[in-house]
Amino acid sequence: MPLPPFLTKLDFSPRRLAWYGATLVLAFAGGGVFAWLGMPAGWLSGALVATAVAALLGAPVGVEKTTRLCIYIILGTSMGSSITPDTLKGITTWPVTMSVLVASVPVMMVVVIAYLEKVAGWDRRSAFFAAAPGALSTVLIMAESSGADTRRVVFGQSLRLFVLVALLPAAMGGLGHQPAGTLPINPVVPDLTSFFLSLGVGIVSGLLAERMRFPGGAMVGSMLASGVVHGAGLIEGRLPDLFLIVGFVVLGANTGSRFAGTRLETLRRFFVDSLVALLIATGVALAFAVLGSWLADEPLPKVLLAYVPGALEAMTIMAFVLGIDPAFVAAHHLTRFLGLALLIPVLARVFFGRAEIPSENVELDKTEPKD
Repeated sequence: MPLPPFLTKLDFSPRRLAWYGATLVLAFAGGGVFAWLGMPAGWLSGALVATAVAALLGAPVGVEKTTRLCIYIILGTSMGSSITPDTLKGITTWPVTMSVLVASVPVMMVVVIAYLEKVAGWDRRSAFFAAAPGALSTVLIMAESSGADTRRVVFGQSLRLFVLVALLPAAMGGLGHQPAGTLPINPVVPDLTSFFLSLGVGIVSGLLAERMRFPGGAMVGSMLASGVVHGAGLIEGRLPDLFLIVGFVVLGANTGSRFAGTRLETLRRFFVDSLVALLIATGVALAFAVLGSWLADEPLPKVLLAYVPGALEAMTIMAFVLGIDPAFVAAHHLTRFLGLALLIPVLARVFFGRAEIPSENVELDKTEPKD
């Protein structure tokens, strides 16, 4: 019986193995420093920054393909395991604000895509994934499998997360909200049986989705299957934090290594383009939040935090910190997250297909590796 394709393409040369190991060590060091400093999404952003700097300095950093596949499955399973029956019930209790949120997502994406493609000159694939409001790790995986320039995507998504986490508390104060509350502590799986069942569901579903060549299949498949069994109450508890930490570090290392050969002038353009895109997306979110707040008679800060294009985990934790109903915020971000996870792979397959290299319309540096 022949080996699976991903096992036949392994590079076990001592030099490559040494650089794979060095990349992971560097990524964990960077992630650890950022997490210790309390930076937003510290393990992911720290690993990304550390490996991106190394790549820009010419180091041949990288993450082996099979390692990426395993990490995608772990990330998908971890995020799916955070869903509970109470979370799913909460989605049905806010129909007005949910409806306005659903309406805001396509408007936000179309406006941002139009700016990035028509004004900033990005290729359509990269603009599409950079415009997705939230679900950073999922979007990065699907962007890579669809041939987008992941440098642009990660820069746009990461800048948005940094700015929102840094400025939203002050913005909420400007809207009259007084911070309060504590951070949540969600229970992990209660026993080894639940742990192995949860992980097994994610592995099997992720590999099946990958086998079907579904964009982002390893992560999307494992996330949806894990979310179904946890949301139905068949398995309780999330995976231990260690799995998310390892997953975020490896994902950050893989994404940071994509900056090899990128010139500083290119990064400057990415920053300006991404910042303007963030301002546009936030403006759309604010407009719809005003509408949702008025229709549902809910406080504007509460609705705005549920609508901003941030990450599910970061915005939910911020809700606790600011003393805003975390169930409300989590349910809205979860609804958008699941919608993006379901629809973006389908839209990407329909419009872009599957590609192993960035789109031919992406402006690449001449020194950039093409593999």
